[in-house]
Amino acid sequence: MEIIEENIKLLLQGGAVEEPQEYCDFTLEEQNEANVAKGSAPSAPSEFQPVLKENVCYIVAAVLVDSNGAVLMMQEAKRSCAGQWYLPAGKMEPGESIVDAATREVLEETGLKIEVTTLLMVESASGSWFRFVVTGNVLGN
Repeated sequence: MEIIEENIKLLLQGGAVEEPQEYCDFTLEEQNEANVAKGSAPSAPSEFQPVLKENVCYIVAAVLVDSNGAVLMMQEAKRSCAGQWYLPAGKMEPGESIVDAATREVLEETGLKIEVTTLLMVESASGSWFRFVVTGNVLGN
């Protein structure tokens, strides 16, 4: 967790972040061939194509820091996690860009208008969902 916090501070100050891991940059078909060669099952069919709301979910989350270093958090209202604190976040709609989705979700959940400036991170769970974490500036209500 400490490394993540340090990387976020560096990014927010315009610095470069050294990644401690290697990233996969080859096709799903090539990944499946490599997995089979290692004796593992492929993670998805080689012809898999993500389709929003059919077989994949795209999520946006916003990390917004004020001049005092406080991070904007909100309390969840959903029954399954009511009262828990979280970043403003939600699902993208078909045809919506990451920036548009993050701007909409922050406005819906906090009443604040924002300007997205930076994509901080992309997470994935075996290709079934992708979370795009952004940062930016609060413009007002």
